[in-house]
Order: sequence, then C-alpha cells, then structure tokens
Amino acid sequence: MPEPVLTQRADKYLHHIRVFKTRTIATQACARGNVTIGGQPVKASRDLKPNDVLEVERGDLRLKLRVIAFSPQRLGASRVPEFSEDLTPPECYQKAAELRRERLLITPRAHEMVAKPDKKQLRELRKFWEEQGDA
Repeated sequence: MPEPVLTQRADKYLHHIRVFKTRTIATQACARGNVTIGGQPVKASRDLKPNDVLEVERGDLRLKLRVIAFSPQRLGASRVPEFSEDLTPPECYQKAAELRRERLLITPRAHEMVAKPDKKQLRELRKFWEEQGDA
C-alpha cells in the first residue's frame, strides 16, 4: 500500500483534482499567475500543505479551493471532494455562466462562421458555373 503523501507540487495537485485537464496546462496557469494563495502567485513547483486555500482563475470562473489531502494519481470526479473542498461562492458560478452565454450571443461559433451553401444556393452556383464555362 502506498504511503500517504504529506505535500505535493501545486501543478500536480491541480491536475490530480481535475481543475486542469493536463499537468502542462496547470503549470502554464501557475506561470501566468492564475493560481494564488492569499493573493500571492504560486509557482508550479511550490509544495502545498493541507488547509492551504488556493484561488484559481480558469477563464471566467474564479475557483476557491481548500486542500484537504493529496492523491498519488489523478482522481475520478466522484473522489475529488475527499481531497479538496470547494469554497467558491455560488454567485461566481452564476456569473461565469452568464458571461459564457453572453459571449455565445456576441461571437458565433467556429462552425457557424463557415458559410456552407444550402440547396438553393448550390443550384444557383452550378447555374453560374455552367454559364461561365459557356462564355
């Protein structure tokens, strides 16, 4: 049975508790200053201890997490509450969701920006090409 881990690197912890999809992304977030403890930026190599409170800025969402314990490997989503406590106020989740919805209304998705002709437009294009070929 593996020994319990008493400390863990910040980037590794954030990856293990599923805040970031990869450890590389967690390291980059630390380097950009998106991860703080008490307002101070956290380096990816900093050892975290139980009861440290992390603030993680991830897009529009600002998470506040308390370290409870450490896992030697990445956790399944159902086990995350055993290792970290989410202190993020519900208003932050609501605000992030509103900003996301607002952004969707303002900027079209990538597949919406690609203009694909419908049937009628295809017929008109074929007719145009045929006329250009005859001329």
